[in-house]
Amino acid sequence: MLRRLTAAALAATGIAAVLTAAAPAPALAAPPSCAPGDCFTVSVSLDRAPAVGQDATLTVEVTAKQDIPDATTVIDLPDTLRWVRPPAELSHVAAKIGRSPVDRASRTNRARRGTPVRYEGVVTAVAPGPTSIRVHARDARPGPSSEGLAYLTIGEKSSIFGMPPDDGARRTAMPPPRTSLARDTCVHGRVTHFKAEDGSVTGVPRAAVYGFDSDADDNRDSLGWAMTDDAGAYKLCFPGTEEDGTGQDVSIEVSSSSYHWNVSKPGDMDPETAYYSGKSAVTADVPPGTDQTTIDLQSAPGSPLEGAFRIFTAAYDTWKAYTGWLNEPGNDCWNPSARNCQAVTIRWAPDQVLRTPYYCPIDGTEKCPNRYEIHLDASDQLRRMTVGHELGHFIMDYTHDRMPPYGNECTKHYMEVPSSPACAWSEGWANWVAVQTYDETHFRWGSEAAINLESPRWFSNGWPSGEGADKVEGRVAGVLLDLADSGARNEKYWDTSSLGPAGVVAAFRKAPANDINQFANLIDAADALDASSAFFQNTIYPVRFETLYDRQPVLRPANVPVHQHHASTPDRWSVVATAPSSADGDDVDLKVAPEADLESAVTSSEWGISGPDFVAVQPTQDSKLYRADVTSSTNYQEHVIELAVAPPDQLAQGAPMEFAMGAGNLVEIRTTRIEKGVPATLTVVPRNGQDFDLFVMAPDSGKWGLPRSKARRSTSGGPNKIERITISDPKVTGDYAVIVIKRSGEGGLTLVRT
Repeated sequence: MLRRLTAAALAATGIAAVLTAAAPAPALAAPPSCAPGDCFTVSVSLDRAPAVGQDATLTVEVTAKQDIPDATTVIDLPDTLRWVRPPAELSHVAAKIGRSPVDRASRTNRARRGTPVRYEGVVTAVAPGPTSIRVHARDARPGPSSEGLAYLTIGEKSSIFGMPPDDGARRTAMPPPRTSLARDTCVHGRVTHFKAEDGSVTGVPRAAVYGFDSDADDNRDSLGWAMTDDAGAYKLCFPGTEEDGTGQDVSIEVSSSSYHWNVSKPGDMDPETAYYSGKSAVTADVPPGTDQTTIDLQSAPGSPLEGAFRIFTAAYDTWKAYTGWLNEPGNDCWNPSARNCQAVTIRWAPDQVLRTPYYCPIDGTEKCPNRYEIHLDASDQLRRMTVGHELGHFIMDYTHDRMPPYGNECTKHYMEVPSSPACAWSEGWANWVAVQTYDETHFRWGSEAAINLESPRWFSNGWPSGEGADKVEGRVAGVLLDLADSGARNEKYWDTSSLGPAGVVAAFRKAPANDINQFANLIDAADALDASSAFFQNTIYPVRFETLYDRQPVLRPANVPVHQHHASTPDRWSVVATAPSSADGDDVDLKVAPEADLESAVTSSEWGISGPDFVAVQPTQDSKLYRADVTSSTNYQEHVIELAVAPPDQLAQGAPMEFAMGAGNLVEIRTTRIEKGVPATLTVVPRNGQDFDLFVMAPDSGKWGLPRSKARRSTSGGPNKIERITISDPKVTGDYAVIVIKRSGEGGLTLVRT
C-alpha cells in the first residue's frame, strides 16, 4: 500500500543445427550455478586448412555443463573466409573486432546438460594471412564466455593450422640503457595498432624499437635502439654515413618487450625469439645529418603482432596507472622497494586456448614453469581488463612476496559467487586494479556483457549481502572502488570515502592482508570512519549504528540493518518519526526500543494515507539510549527519519508559541501541563500555507514509549487550514506531548493552547 502524506514536503529535500539428442529441458527458474566462462565446452574444427580458393567443412560442437534455458552460441567468421554453405538456424550480422570485419552468426536456445549441439557449414578462403574462427558460448549473465578456436595461416597455394612460420631472424634482446656516440642522423615515427574496443588507431607505448642498416646483400647492421614514448612515438639517432659515403638504408624492428613487462610466445624461453616483432620497409639513403625522415610501423589487422600490441598496451595502461598511484615520482617500478625491478612476462599466442587465464605465483610446475608469468587465452587480446586483472595478481605477489592462502577455493570463481575471504580479497583486488586503471565502474570482457561493480548495494539482485559478503570478490572490488572514488561517483547514503586510488594503494602496501577485513585495519585512523561506511555500503560490514540528532532529518533506505540511536534528554519528551521520501513511495513502519531492553520495543505501523509513523518517548530522570529501526514491504524504500526533543519551556494557556519547520523537517514536539478533569484545546495555525496534522499524547506511567496510535489526532483540514484538538475530560495530570507532523510546505506556524 502506498503512503502519500508528505509528498510535497519531502520532494523539496532534495549453420545446419544437428542435435545429437532429444530436445533440451524447459527453462530453469534460477540462473545456472556454474561460473560464466565455465558453463560449456566448445570444440571448433576444420577438415582441412584451405588455401585461397579452396573450401573446408567447419564443425562446431557446444555442450552445456548444466541445463541452461538461454544458451547463446556465437560464431565469428573473419573476412579472410566466406560461407559457401552457412549453418542453418543461425542469424547473421556484420560486425567488427577492432577494424577487422567478421560475419557474426548466433543462436540462443535451451541447452541440456551433457547434450552436444552441433553446427556444420562450408567455408572458402578468399585472402591470405593468419586468421581465426572464434566461437563462444554463454548464458544470459554478464561475464566471460566459454570459447573455442580454429586458427590457421592461409596461403595462396597452401595453408597451415597455427601461427605463421617464423622468418628465422634472431631478435635483439632488450639491452641495458646506454648513450650512443656520433649520432648525427635521426629517424622518427610512431608504432601503432588498431584498438579492439573501437577500431581507432592508438600508439604502442614503451616498446623497444631497433634500427638497422639493410644493405643490398641482405646484411643488417645494427644502428642502435630507442623506446617509444607514452603515445607510441620514437626517435632513433645513429651515424648517418655509410662506408661508401651514402646515407644509411634504414628499417626498424619493433619488439613486444619493455623494461617492466613483455609479451612472449608460450613455451619459448629464448629472449631473442620469444617476443613478437614487426619490421618496417627499408627507407633508402636517409640523408646524413638530418632529422626529417619518418618511418612508421602499424601492425596488420588480424595479425599475431596486432594481438601482442593490444596486450602490450593494456599492460602499459596498468603499469602507468598503478605507478602513478604509488606517489613516488621518478620510481617507475611495480614495487618501489625492490632493488632490481622485476619484469612480468605475459605468455600469449593467437592460437592458444585456455579454460581461463591465470597468473603464476610459484614456479616449477607444468602449468607454471616460471614465477611472475601471466598466461592468457587467444581471445584475451580483446579484453584489456583481463590483462589488468592478471597484473593485479602480479602486483600483489611482487609487493608482498606472497599471495593470500586461498588454496583451491579460487580454481573456479565469479564476481557474484561466494568463495573464501582469501580468494575474494585476491580476486577483488585484481578486479579493482583492472577497473580503476580505466577509471571505470564496470568490469568488461571485451565487447561482451560487462558487470557493474560500483552500484551493487544491499538487496541488489544476484548479489549476496551481509554475512559472508567478504567471500564475494565483486563485493570486495566494490569496496575498493568506493574507497577510491569521490564527487559525482559517490553513491547515496554511505559512499562517502575519498581516499583516491593512491590512498587505497598506500594501505595495501603497508602489510600483506589475507582478506578484506585485514585490509580495513591498514587504512589510516583518520579515514577509518568513512572507510567503514564504504564497507557497509557494499555489505561487507553486516550492521551499522548511527546517531539521530535533534531536528536533523536524514534520508535512509528501509530494511537495511542500520540502527538509529539517540539518547534521551532527562525530564524531556522526545519523538522519532518516519515517512516515505516520495509521494509514490511504499509504506514504512517504525520500531523503537530501549537499547538495554530490545524486547520491549514499541511499533508504529499506520497504513496508507493515514500519515507518517512516530513513537514518543516519555521523560526519564536519567539519559537512556534508544534504537530506531525502519522496515517496509519494499526493500531499500527510501524514507526520512527525524528525532525531535521537546524544549524546556512549556506551552502555556494564552501564551502562543511561534516557530518554523524547514523543508526537510517532518516532526515537532512541545509539552503542556494539563490538570485532570480540566478541559484544554490545542491549535496549530499554518502561516505559510502548510498542511499539518496535530497530535496530543497523554503521559502513561506504565510505559516508556507510546506509538502514534495512542495519540489523539486532529481532523485533517488540508493545506493552510487550522488543526485543533480539544481534550474535554483529561484523565491524568501531567506533562502532555503536543506533536506536529508536517504533510507539506515550509515556514512558520503558531501553536496555541486555549
